[in-house]
Amino acid sequence: MFLIKICQICDEVLGQIELDDLTQELPDSIMNVTGNIAHALCPDCKDELEMEDYIRLN
Repeated sequence: MFLIKICQICDEVLGQIELDDLTQELPDSIMNVTGNIAHALCPDCKDELEMEDYIRLN
């Protein structure tokens, strides 16, 4: 069975993934499956969300 893989943030279609691929040794840790749709992050959104420097202001 195939699932459609969509970005959680920008709704870009990332392709399809087979249900058997979700049970491999290294699954995508940022993937949520709802019905026949797998929500993940596209590379652009993932890069945008990564914080390089964390600055804490008191």
